[in-house]
Amino acid sequence: MPNIISIIISLLAFLLSLYSSVSTYYEKHIKTQVYLRWVHQPSHDNSRLNLCILISNMSSRPSTITNVWILNNRDRTESSWYPLKLWSQNVNGIIDKYSAWSDSTPLNIPARSSKIYVLSFENLQNFKLDSDLNFLFQINETIFKRHFRIRSILTNKQLINATESRKKSLSS
Repeated sequence: MPNIISIIISLLAFLLSLYSSVSTYYEKHIKTQVYLRWVHQPSHDNSRLNLCILISNMSSRPSTITNVWILNNRDRTESSWYPLKLWSQNVNGIIDKYSAWSDSTPLNIPARSSKIYVLSFENLQNFKLDSDLNFLFQINETIFKRHFRIRSILTNKQLINATESRKKSLSS
């Protein structure tokens, strides 16, 4: 009888450790997801595009997006390597008291979290904002191609509102 109890306990311990190993492996290899929230093309500049992406990393490891490219006809344009001014206001003679800036790569996403980033693309040649956009994302040394349907194109006023609410959520 004591032999059977020790065998059952050993078998249960083996099954629990096997379940834990499979679960850990699965959690480490969950892919980072990218979603397009909105796009904005300045009315005065057809060679520039601003967009907001939501990045979800439900893996147990942090994720890094090192490069983002937009595919335009046969051209491939990388997102800005530095923050670009999205808009600014002159209030009481104080220039740039209120302004919003884009993010730049690399984008770091902690484990089991989601983050919103605003990216800008400059010097787009013959770019026309259609209903679809294609991107390449380099996430953790692997390049993924993503196709997005545009659901929301912001006007200049909507861009100000969107970035203002984003600044408030980042500061709190």
